[in-house]
Amino acid sequence: MPSTNNPTFAEMQLIEEACAAFQTATHRFKAKPVQQKVTNARVGTIPIADTSVQFDISGHKFAMPVYVKARVGTSGGLLAQHHMYARQAGGAARPLMLVTQHVGPELANRLIEQNVPFLDAAGNAYLAEPEGTVMITGRPKPAHSVLAPSTRSTTRTGLQVMFALATHPALVTMPYRAIADLANVSLNSVKQSMDDLLARGLVAKSRSGSRILPDWRRFLAEWVSLYPSRLRPKLGGRRYASTTPGWWRKFDFASFNALLGGEAGAEVMTEQLKASSATVYTHAAISSDFMIRARLRPDERGDVEILEAFWPPSPVETWREYGQALVHPLLIYADLVATGDSRNLSIAEEIYDTKLASSHA
Repeated sequence: MPSTNNPTFAEMQLIEEACAAFQTATHRFKAKPVQQKVTNARVGTIPIADTSVQFDISGHKFAMPVYVKARVGTSGGLLAQHHMYARQAGGAARPLMLVTQHVGPELANRLIEQNVPFLDAAGNAYLAEPEGTVMITGRPKPAHSVLAPSTRSTTRTGLQVMFALATHPALVTMPYRAIADLANVSLNSVKQSMDDLLARGLVAKSRSGSRILPDWRRFLAEWVSLYPSRLRPKLGGRRYASTTPGWWRKFDFASFNALLGGEAGAEVMTEQLKASSATVYTHAAISSDFMIRARLRPDERGDVEILEAFWPPSPVETWREYGQALVHPLLIYADLVATGDSRNLSIAEEIYDTKLASSHA
């Protein structure tokens, strides 16, 4: 299926401003947007970027494919999204470049460490190509913002709607009431979120008039990048320490209306990760019986985090094929990539390939 990554007017405006800021910051190098499709060598005709930025570094001209992200949250979420897009690029000659409103010093360091090229509207930039290397950081945030500051689908309820669609792709064609039930939100929240998703191109209408998810990878990447900063902090996270390492391996989470996720969930699912922490999502308050059986005690620096489950207790299936009640693989994937840890990203890639990439019916 063709990509729907054609940049909007506002995104093109941001690219233009970032190019102008680059020229101002360097005083001697040039940059300009060009319409140049970049395809994945393995799937030939499928474009993974419809826009590139052409650089002129001391007379050496070259173009880099770009993707636009108006705002960036956690570095882990951003790296995850870039990682997903970069894998689509496959055999592309140049790495994908992030274009955004502003990259602060801390985030810039993380991106440079991971060799992720970026360009922002303040003049901050990083690229390391055979024609030259440019590294500019520390420039302050621009006084104005090109893109709208918020959209309904990026709120807590909007992300719950997106999660319901991502875990049940066929749901996109169903009435809003069915979506509301699975997303655990109001009917009005679904309408507002779906209107916004349609406007952003994350949901589209087919020729027959039914709703579809036109770009599965982009849809997942958007949710994964926003979950750590927009939804997860609102789940009432509490930390604990356990006196019994690996207690979660044989714990009966189902009897407490809870599910295992995070690194521990990934270890159970893949058997290729030695978890250093456990994340538990629960539909009920943690009881004293749970605490006693798991041998947990409150500890702000503990390696066990307990979060509120934001989906209904029954419709979202638990993954019991591994002998344990696990959250959906998408949530395990999101928690892994949000850490930004290379070890976790490697396991997240396997989960994406085996559990998520082909789940879009």
